[in-house]
Amino acid sequence: MRTMLDALTRDLAPLGAPDPEPHTLRGRAGTRIDPYWYLRSIDDPRTQHMIASARTSFAALAERLAPAATRIEATIRSRVVEPDESYPVRRGSWRYLSRIEPDLDYPVHYREPVAGGPRELVLDENAWADGHAYFALAGLLIGDDEHTVVVGVDTDGSEQLRLVVGRLEAGIITRAEEIFPAGYGFVLSNDSRTLLYTRPDETLRPASVWAHRIGSDPSDDILVLEEPDAHYFLDVGRTKDRAFLTIQAESKRTSQWWLLDATDPLATPPRPFAPREEGRLYQLDHGPDGFYLIESRDDAEFRLFRTADPEQPLTEVDLLEDGEILEGFEITRHGLAIQTRRRASLVVSFLPWGAPASERRLLVDPEQPSTAALVGNLDLDDDEVRFETVSLVEPATIWSYMPTTETTTQRWRQRVGGDVDLDDYETRRLWLPADDGVLVPVTIARRRSAPAPGPVLVYAYGAYEEAIDPTFSISRLSLLDAGITFAIAHVRGGGELGRSWYDAGRLERKERTVRDLLDVVAGLVAEGIADPSAIAIRGASAGGITVGAALNRAPERFAAAVLEVPFVDCLTTMSDPSLPLTVTEWEEWGNPLESDVIAETMARWSPYDNLHEGTYPPILVTTGLNDVRVGFFEPLKYVAKLRLVNPEARVWIRVDDEQGHLGPTKRKDAWHDEAQVLAFVQAALTPATD
Repeated sequence: MRTMLDALTRDLAPLGAPDPEPHTLRGRAGTRIDPYWYLRSIDDPRTQHMIASARTSFAALAERLAPAATRIEATIRSRVVEPDESYPVRRGSWRYLSRIEPDLDYPVHYREPVAGGPRELVLDENAWADGHAYFALAGLLIGDDEHTVVVGVDTDGSEQLRLVVGRLEAGIITRAEEIFPAGYGFVLSNDSRTLLYTRPDETLRPASVWAHRIGSDPSDDILVLEEPDAHYFLDVGRTKDRAFLTIQAESKRTSQWWLLDATDPLATPPRPFAPREEGRLYQLDHGPDGFYLIESRDDAEFRLFRTADPEQPLTEVDLLEDGEILEGFEITRHGLAIQTRRRASLVVSFLPWGAPASERRLLVDPEQPSTAALVGNLDLDDDEVRFETVSLVEPATIWSYMPTTETTTQRWRQRVGGDVDLDDYETRRLWLPADDGVLVPVTIARRRSAPAPGPVLVYAYGAYEEAIDPTFSISRLSLLDAGITFAIAHVRGGGELGRSWYDAGRLERKERTVRDLLDVVAGLVAEGIADPSAIAIRGASAGGITVGAALNRAPERFAAAVLEVPFVDCLTTMSDPSLPLTVTEWEEWGNPLESDVIAETMARWSPYDNLHEGTYPPILVTTGLNDVRVGFFEPLKYVAKLRLVNPEARVWIRVDDEQGHLGPTKRKDAWHDEAQVLAFVQAALTPATD
């Protein structure tokens, strides 16, 4: 099929590959020749030249896509209702909320007295972002004294935070101390006098926990705990009842927690909740009758336990039905709010204190594939249990369940403006067979009038036990309005069907993730949903492995692909422990330095290593120069090598100066970038008219 993208780009000459410089890599997978090793250096003139050439090439593509992208962006803006406010959440004597004002990029945070009274400004992100091309609020913490404030900000996308400690009075934050660098975890003691925070090491791993006395010089901060094992990340928190501050060390399959007095955390050394046991992964909280924790041992499914004291044995709280998978829980004033999965969908239930498991109440029973998730109470004294429901075609809605009356009330719903009639869209879940007979869940959304079979965009991830649950997107409506069906392939390696689903798609079994995606694509064709000549695939970060490997194996099956900040040079990265995150990632991908099986398997599916001659579909790649999770050089090398082995390849890369792994923080920039991607996909899936 000749497409609109073919017509738009027919006179754009393919950009040539940069000059290769063969570099020999030796390992358990044998000898490999990397022609673009030098692109790892941002200071190499050849790297700078490729970035400049890539920008010129992408600018030419963007110019051709501009009419469609501009229309899509205008449609997105017309459907975003402004101003908009979040549902207020109680904490202490205040309710906290945020508000988006028209034409501003960031929210403004407020609080209002529970007892009634005027609203008070807490923090205006727009003011804090002034002068920064990139700004991410990574945490806003207000102490129990309701005046001490800790603000975590990232102003370059590097994910190294600056903590600003101050005092909030009458809507004004008086800044006192600044701490840099810090990680994402930070928590205040009950008396608001001590701040615990994590500090990254040279590989950007949160490797130590420090204590800062409010009002003191940060250079006098005290080391509380250090984690020498590079497999583990540290984090800090506080139990729901405010009895303990916590420190958590967690790898991909093992965790350990320590407890500190929440009022005076430096009074005694951190007390381990339990000795570290390889293969024991858990999360805990403390409530009126002791500790509750969800625990997995040796990659088994999570189970719920309680104990009055860490020194006492755990007692299992047996409440799951057959086939139900435990995801998490929340301690509330009147009982446990419980998050589980049923047939790949998230659901929420409630168990009153002291009640038998048979009295657990299901709070939502979705009739279509949707997501029901706990959104959390900040205050144990709050009577409400709040949860959110959302699907691919239904906006997010927040509900309040009152255990005392057993009633559920809608509190807030995302508004959609413009000419949208949500009844014009539909969603459903398919179960499509993989080549080993296992059924893979696939969630689809389409406009009811869309052709079948017709064009389809398939999104896949499949890593880290992360579930790609259905959520609503105003921008995605533009895709559906163009007659394109959107599908999420819930491939193995993700968490949609529990730990066993995750385990089936990691380490030496990673190829299973890629095969699942190809089988889903075949299934969509067999079901009469997808036109085999009009299928695009999209993946981000670790999803870049899934999409990139699928492209290498069957490039002829796709009309286009989008790889956003993609992890594509995995064998090389996993063989270099000096890079950020590599050691911690070995439990996900395997260690090719120590295992022949891992090295040989990874060599078979690594997208960069398996690029080959032949016709690939048009590909759009993105990267950010400040990305610390997937180095900019991985996507850059991928594009360079694809052009080297296929001089006629139509592949473009958007290189962003001011962004990290998570993309733009300004919402108008995010709309602009997404509109470009959607214009690219639509053009690649639409037949040419001339």
